[in-house]
Parts: sequence; C-alpha cells; structure tokens
Amino acid sequence: MIQEALATVYVVSPNLADAAVAVELLSNTGIRARAFEGLREVAGALDESTACLIVVEESLLADDMPALQEGLDRLPGWSDLPLIVIARDVGGIGQLIADAFPRSGNVTLLERPLNPHTLVSAVRVAMRASSHQREVGQLLAEREQAVHARDEFLAMLAHELRNPLAPMRNAVYVLRMLRKDDSLLRSNLEILERQVDHMVRMVDDLMDVARLERGKVNLRTERLDLNRAVAAAVESCLVNAQARGHRISVRFTTDALPIDGDPVRIEQIICNLVNNAAKFTTQPDEIRVSTLAEDGHAVVVVEDKGVGFEPATAESLFEPFLQVENTLERASGGLGMGLTIVRRLVELHGGDVRASSRGRGEGATFRVRLPLARGERPVAAIPRAHEASRSGRRVVVIEDNADIRETMRMLLTLWGHEVLLAGDGRSGVDLVTRERPDVALVDVGLPGMNGYEVARAIRREAAQRAIRLIAVTGYGQPADVEAARQAGFDAHLLKPINPDTLQRFIAG
Repeated sequence: MIQEALATVYVVSPNLADAAVAVELLSNTGIRARAFEGLREVAGALDESTACLIVVEESLLADDMPALQEGLDRLPGWSDLPLIVIARDVGGIGQLIADAFPRSGNVTLLERPLNPHTLVSAVRVAMRASSHQREVGQLLAEREQAVHARDEFLAMLAHELRNPLAPMRNAVYVLRMLRKDDSLLRSNLEILERQVDHMVRMVDDLMDVARLERGKVNLRTERLDLNRAVAAAVESCLVNAQARGHRISVRFTTDALPIDGDPVRIEQIICNLVNNAAKFTTQPDEIRVSTLAEDGHAVVVVEDKGVGFEPATAESLFEPFLQVENTLERASGGLGMGLTIVRRLVELHGGDVRASSRGRGEGATFRVRLPLARGERPVAAIPRAHEASRSGRRVVVIEDNADIRETMRMLLTLWGHEVLLAGDGRSGVDLVTRERPDVALVDVGLPGMNGYEVARAIRREAAQRAIRLIAVTGYGQPADVEAARQAGFDAHLLKPINPDTLQRFIAG
C-alpha cells in the first residue's frame, strides 16, 4: 500500500496549458498533481497511487472511453477512483458520464466557469475518499494474509493429526480381521473405531470450513434423483445413529426429484443433518427423514426429538464453532461446524436451509430446499462400491513413518498381497526399479526425496510398465491433488485411508 504523501491527482485536458495551470494551483496547496493530454495516455498511468482523476469535457472522446475504462478495471477491487468532470453544462453531460462509467459510484460534476477554491475543495474531498479506500484495501490485504496463514496452519494441523490416525485405523482394522471371540477385545475395538472416525470427521470439517469460506470448493454436478441420494446418505450414516440407540425412518415422495448436484456433497449435507440429529437426541429415539416437492424445489426434511433450541437462536446455529449446549457437562462433542458446512454447501447448490424448534427439549427440524432441475438430462445412478480384486498383487509401500509402514504391511498381507517396504524416497525408487511391483503406495512427505520426486523418477524408469502409483498424504487441498496428478500419480488418497477404499484402489 502506498504512502499518502505519494498520492497523486491526474489532470486530463487536450489544452496542456490549462492542465498546467490546474497542476500549479493544486501544487501550491500541497497536492501532488500531474497533467495528461488525453484519456488513453492517463489510462496507462492509473495505479494505486492515483488519488483522483480530473477530466475536462473536451477530453471525453467516445473512442478513448474504452481505454479509460480498462485502466479503471485494472485497479484493485476495493478501489472506486474518484472522478471530477469539469463541463459547461453538467446537466447535459451527466447521462454521458453515467453511460461511460456505469460501475463508478464516485463522480463529481463541476460547472464552468470554475472558482479555483471550488476545485481545490472538491479535490480534497476526493482525496479523503481515496485515502479511506486505501485504508480498506490495507485491511483487506491484512485479512487475506491472516486467512492465508490460518489456512496454512489448518493444513499443517490436519497433516500432523492424520499421520497418527493412519496407523490407528489400520491397526483397528487388522485386529477386527483376526476375528477374536474375546468380547472385551471386540467392545474395545468398537470404541477405538468410533473415536478414530470421530477424529477424522473433525479434521475433515476443519478443512471443509476453511475451503468453503474462501470459495475454494468446486462442485462436480450431475443430474441426480434426490430420493436415491437421500437413501444412499442415510444408509452411510445409519451405523452412527444406531450406535446411539436411534432408529431412522425414511419417507420419500412418490415422484422422482431431479436435481443438478454434486453427489458427494449432497450426501455430506444429508449425513451432517442426520448425524447432528443423532448427536443432539440424548435418549434413544426416532429420527425422521422425508422428501417432497415444493414450489419448484426438492425438499429434504430431517426431524428429531432431541434437545431443541430457542426459536430466536435458529440463524446462529449455522455459525461456525457454535454449540447449542456450550457447557462442561455436554456430551455431544464436535467442533460445531457441521451445520456451517451444510449451509455453505446448500447455498453453493443454489438452495437454502432453515432450522426450527419450539424450544429447549422440543426437538428440531431442518429443511433443505434445492432447485428442481429443468430440461432433459440422464439421471446418474448412485455409485456402488466395487468389488476388490481377490488376486494377490505385488505392492511396494514407501513411507517414512514406521508405524504407518508396519500397519500397512499387516493390512495388505492379510488381503493376500505380497508387500515390500521402503523408508525413504531414494530406496523406494530403487526397490520399485528392482522388484517391478504392480502397485506403489507413496507417502508425499518423505524426507530428502519427496513423494512427487519419487513418482517422477519411477515414471522415468518404468515409462513402459503399467505400475499403479498411489499418493498417500495428510495434505488434501485441491492444489495437492493437482500436484500429485502432475507428478504422475494415478490416485491421491488422504490419510487415514479407509481400508475399503484402499482395497478398491489397489484393485484398480
């Protein structure tokens, strides 16, 4: 951001002598000024240091207007450069200015003959306005830096949390596969599995909120039947509800509800609402999910008989980090971001979400409305899980974390694969080159030679072989996925990997 002392007033007149007089007048009052002969010339000089623009009516040539508008468009988004137009007939020129600069809300018209004091006064007002704009710009820049620093911290936090969660999830899965009959062991494994899944959801929510607030979430839309999407979503979160003793009843409208939506995000919306209902219904009870058509919208309604809330607080429920019962004795857990994510995702789909309750202890109802799709477009089927290949494969795991490496070996061995291990990038490349595996699982954050470099090296050494490279990482931003693709990976999996997902990707 520039210093105020460098802020400059630009004077535009085809008569350079008149422009020089105006520059001298302003300079004598302590205002920096500079003369230009035409709009094209001044357009190329516009930048953040421009305090305001003085233009005489003779300079307003139709052929030069687009050039000036382009110059104004290059200024920062916070800038609305003050324009001072000097004319003999301000009434007649007003419409011309409005047509020429429709996006400018900071235009002052001064009528000839002009009192010098009037010009200086108008310029000072304009300079104060541009000074305030620069202050706003500075605040926006500082906010952007703070948000960027926050996102960097959250990405690093997510990475550091995902690394210990990965071997924990692998170990729980391996122990469950051993099918021990010990009821104490089985119950403790169920506890561990629930808590690991809970931690994973909180990490995912942290990253989703950050991405949604910055507009970094891109929807991959396709034509869906909302009824089928709701059925799939309820099935995926049924276990969590049943673990709390709840039952879920679903009632669909008889007609299909076609929407254009991202199937992954639609499922996330519904699951967040069902999980929220399960969390805040303290005693085992019924959670009702229904769909209907209403005024050109497809509607999903999730109702519970839980703790409810005061009607006046309905809107605040969607604020991040808010908890309905923010007390030490609350047992629901979570970071209070699930409903924030719901609202952001619904709005991205062009819809809205509303919460209602008759008061504390009276349960809650959430209504999501999404626009019904128009026009012909085939409805996509809800994807089914692919059967994992039962044939053993030769798999190399390149991972510097010993716990992740060992639990991955146990997991893959139980599935019938031959497993080879490497603890760093260079030895991993050598191992792949020598052993020619079918699949390589490569941690991105390797010391020395990172995972991207490993992938590029393997592709160079094995360009003609159909090895499947899978990036395994705690970083899940879109830029990380794209970096993995550019490096030559076939897939990008986020730690801790769901074992069923890993099976499908190894099967190819």
